[in-house]
Amino acid sequence: MNEAKIPVDRSALGQESTQQFRGVDLERMRYERYGRLQAEMRKRDIGVLVLTDLVNVRYATGLAVSSLWNASHLSSYVMIPVTGDPVVYGYPEALYRSNVFWNDVRPARHWQYRFSGRAAQDVVRDAVDDLSAAIKERRLTGERVGVDRLDAFGFFALTSAGIEICDADEAVQAARMVKTWDELEVLKQSVAVGEAALYQLETAIRPGISENELLAVMWGEMLRLGGEYCSTRLVASGSRTNPWFQEASSKLVRPGDLVAVDTDMIGPEGYACDVSRTFLCGRQPTAQQREAYHVARDFITGVASLLRPGIGYRELLRSVTLPPEQYREQAYSSVVHGLGMEDESPYIGLADIDGDTPDEELVPNMVLCVECYAGIPGLQDGVKLEDEYLITADGAVRLSQYPLDEVLGA
Repeated sequence: MNEAKIPVDRSALGQESTQQFRGVDLERMRYERYGRLQAEMRKRDIGVLVLTDLVNVRYATGLAVSSLWNASHLSSYVMIPVTGDPVVYGYPEALYRSNVFWNDVRPARHWQYRFSGRAAQDVVRDAVDDLSAAIKERRLTGERVGVDRLDAFGFFALTSAGIEICDADEAVQAARMVKTWDELEVLKQSVAVGEAALYQLETAIRPGISENELLAVMWGEMLRLGGEYCSTRLVASGSRTNPWFQEASSKLVRPGDLVAVDTDMIGPEGYACDVSRTFLCGRQPTAQQREAYHVARDFITGVASLLRPGIGYRELLRSVTLPPEQYREQAYSSVVHGLGMEDESPYIGLADIDGDTPDEELVPNMVLCVECYAGIPGLQDGVKLEDEYLITADGAVRLSQYPLDEVLGA
């Protein structure tokens, strides 16, 4: 299949100057996201959301305080009413960070055992009392409360207080699935940062460099250009490219090795770049390396050629040409997944081809990743490729423009 089937619309790829945020309006982006979230709450008869997941909190409010630390510590959370502004429960010493954006900012209760010890049950009871009071202030007592991530203390305290809880993820993912204009501009900026980091990594490939050093090169460029972090360490070389998901190590790259990388980057303003490439250390690939590369490339371009608004998930899966049989055992689980502040809905996987995939449709302003891993069990080499696509009213536009390896793809 020919990669040219996906048009390169340079006007769709053009970036606003998001480093100075000329054109991109961060306040507008924050309020439009918040409005989308409340609209999805209304559709599902949810009166209140209590969000602790750091990415959900950032989507809803624009707030990101010590994101990586907060990923494993339940130290801040927000209450989103179905109408009106949120109540932000922030880290007490950093409330000034939240006051920049929102008026109702209160200190959070840190009930996890690591913070409160044997007083955890008392502290979480106080936290639920705080939330109940805020819900009453908004005249939403008795409404369903959607929650995303809670520990056992939090769950039991809410149910013991007579609060009817439900899962928040469906409403949140539905809101995040379709991007606003400002979100798309920041996503373009993020992919530009990711591609610059990939360039530095590719340029650094030579015999004797370690996977860890290549990772550092990529991360260094990402941080220099305003990226925030990478959620994985997926840089592998040689025999460590098969099977996939072996993360960077002290292994040294040797002549003839493949070097495979997945950016998994969180870039400017918390928006992701998720692009994978596989490079060759040298100029003479083996027949097996070239075959695996062609399998991955052809699968991605084949799936991408099907992307268009209005196509249903089931129709998309039924139209996919699967990799050759010998590559299917280790095939990547995802065919298409959404992208925004992280991997998002929809998630359409190979396992759903014969299953009961929801019969929903692709719509304009979704950003999707198409990815493939091609590696035969027991052989040395595997290839990982992945690209980002924007669904427009006229079809799909490839956002990621980093070139494929000319030698492997020949």
